[in-house]
Amino acid sequence: MKNKLELFYRITFIIICGIGIFIHFDLNDRDYNAHEFSFFTLWSNIFCLVLMCVLLIKHFRGKDTLAKSLIYFKGMATSCIICTFLVYHFSEYKIVMTNNSIWIFGLPIESILAHYVVPFMFILDWILFQPKGLFRWRYAVTWLLFPLVYIISFFIRCKCNSQAEFINVPKYPYFFLNYEKIGTEKCMSYIFMLVVIFFGINLMMIFIDNFWERIKKNMV
Repeated sequence: MKNKLELFYRITFIIICGIGIFIHFDLNDRDYNAHEFSFFTLWSNIFCLVLMCVLLIKHFRGKDTLAKSLIYFKGMATSCIICTFLVYHFSEYKIVMTNNSIWIFGLPIESILAHYVVPFMFILDWILFQPKGLFRWRYAVTWLLFPLVYIISFFIRCKCNSQAEFINVPKYPYFFLNYEKIGTEKCMSYIFMLVVIFFGINLMMIFIDNFWERIKKNMV
């Protein structure tokens, strides 16, 4: 019964996450699409979608869905999607969205899906279906690689593209990355703060994962 529920849940997640990603784009506007790819939200949502698709494929092929590498990257994706929710909910949601979006509770549908529905569904998948006690403390450091790759890619994009590339779209996806406006020092302080938040999320996840496993063993 649990396997059927898990399968149904993950298929539902893939559909919802896929829709949320798709409606972020405008098929007729290359510049807009390139700008959308500069958001960490999209990176983390695609990361979660790919991980869930891999798990589903392995399930149908009868392969091990609890392989060490899959558990590792699923934990990394969970950390990223949690931070996506936190940053958006406590900061970015205040920024005015485009008037061309479908709005629900004052927010466009793509933001509801990408920043609330997908994060909570992915976290719930970890809580309900993943065996606990599989995360290692060293993961708290190595899981930082994904957001660091994002930051490096962001700065490369800004440096390698001329100002003409940003005539129709904003250059910076987030106000705290706009080093031309707030200054490099303040931008770096924001990035450092986000790395600390990521690290704290990673430690919390690993603690909870191991704590639940100890509780389970004590109950046996």
